[in-house]
Amino acid sequence: MTETWWQNSVVYQVYPRSFYDGNGDGIGDLAGIIEKLDYLAGLGIDVIWISPVYQSPMDDNGYDIADYENIAEEFGSMEEMKRLIQKAKEKGIEILMDLVINHSSDEHTWFIESKSSRDNPKRDWYIWRDSKKDGTPPNNLRAIFGGSCWTYEENTNQYYFHSFSKKQPDLNWENPELRQELYRMVRWWLEQGIAGFRVDAITFIKKPQTFEDVTPDADDGTAVVKPNNPGIGEFLQELKEEAFDVYDALTVAEAPGVTKEELPEFIGENGYFSMLIEFDHVDLDIDDSGRWYRTRSWNLEDFKDAVCASQEIVNKTGWSALYLENHDQPRSLNKFIPEKDRGITSAKLLASIYFLLRGTPFIYQGQEIGMTNVRYDSISEYDDLSTIDQYESALREGIPEEEAYELVTNRSRDNSRTPMQWSGETHGGFSSADPWLKANDNYTHINVEKSLEDADSLLYYYKNLVDLRKNSVHAHLFVHGTFENASENYPNIFAYKRCLPEKEVLVIGNFSDQAEIYDMECSAGEKIIGNYEGINLSDARLELRPFETAVIELV
Repeated sequence: MTETWWQNSVVYQVYPRSFYDGNGDGIGDLAGIIEKLDYLAGLGIDVIWISPVYQSPMDDNGYDIADYENIAEEFGSMEEMKRLIQKAKEKGIEILMDLVINHSSDEHTWFIESKSSRDNPKRDWYIWRDSKKDGTPPNNLRAIFGGSCWTYEENTNQYYFHSFSKKQPDLNWENPELRQELYRMVRWWLEQGIAGFRVDAITFIKKPQTFEDVTPDADDGTAVVKPNNPGIGEFLQELKEEAFDVYDALTVAEAPGVTKEELPEFIGENGYFSMLIEFDHVDLDIDDSGRWYRTRSWNLEDFKDAVCASQEIVNKTGWSALYLENHDQPRSLNKFIPEKDRGITSAKLLASIYFLLRGTPFIYQGQEIGMTNVRYDSISEYDDLSTIDQYESALREGIPEEEAYELVTNRSRDNSRTPMQWSGETHGGFSSADPWLKANDNYTHINVEKSLEDADSLLYYYKNLVDLRKNSVHAHLFVHGTFENASENYPNIFAYKRCLPEKEVLVIGNFSDQAEIYDMECSAGEKIIGNYEGINLSDARLELRPFETAVIELV
């Protein structure tokens, strides 16, 4: 691929409501991000991805946008947004906005006009259909957040379509006038000085042109709405040419439903996007229905298979967004490490294994200090609408309350949305007021302040990984070297090589609480980084201690 600036970058995701409260109202805001820019610059990151801060009724915490060109009052103002862009640039940091263009809020003026009458000029900017002859919704599709994809609107006696919440009506991408307005808005934001976008749920924009019943996947006769329908490429190519390419924007697509075979089309040399957020490696625990309580068993081999399949394609074409956590995922320590083994050692293992793959690493706020899932006393303390829907669905399917609570809350999106833990002060130093979402009780011992005081902390380990990838003599290798799986037939070990013609490095991790032996295929040179002192190597046999990780030069 043509070399680009973002291949050499590290991205840090900020969930604004929970990052830092700059004005003392219990909600994180733009002023809070500005206040913490020195902290972020100190990590060595190059890009901040900011989850939505647009004007919104906040049904889905900002992913329901009422005005694409204004800032929600609780986050600040457009003036503060421009100041953040400028202040970040002064520290060598670019801003990535979240772009939500599959749907808007039902409080957007476009939708208000659209629902006002069947002959309104913006009627066709959304998707409207008549009911079936028996008065039921047009078909049996189920929304991602539960319930029918169709909501009845009495004024015009039709149903409107929504892939997510009923307060998030889907935009009709078949309408060229709508598409041009979206492209104009995208260009306007790029003119403000941002570097690009993380593009939300973009593979949902193409809908079937006939909404007929589909084969059910649930006992209630419904089937969950599917992304990546045939014909989507025409829309994505147009979006790229008329909006993104005009300003050479960095684009990171959340693109569920894209197969490995389609990756070159999406992220190849001339792909629709710069890189893709993939799901196979983080959704191993749920089945195709998307129901969190329908868990399936998985092991390290499954995780390795998912990662390796993607990396082998990226060896040839395209680029990966490397991540273990984001605002939609539980904390990685809880997902990948048994409860008794969670701590600094195993957190450093996870960091090494994902951070040094081929692609651009993403750090989610709090990941760098080892934040974990939250444990609330009851479902009433959860804010996430998807968590509540999943819990209610589990009860309807006859799952006992206690079991449903355990299954759903383990996966809850609120696990990653609890306030950032800055110190041992009340609410983790996030705010002087009661926060919008209760802080995790472990803020007293897991926080930034403590991490900065400990030279062996996870925070400093992340800083070292960033420096290794960006500034060390090995930087070119970790950015441009190919990936080679090196852990076949090792069920408890994930090992891979990063290779250039003149240099190879082994990245290895033991995911067991027992010592494991790994047979080196060639001589080991310098140990570059790891979570134990030294390495135990004898006669080309490397003994890995419990949850040990090491990055080793090969000679």
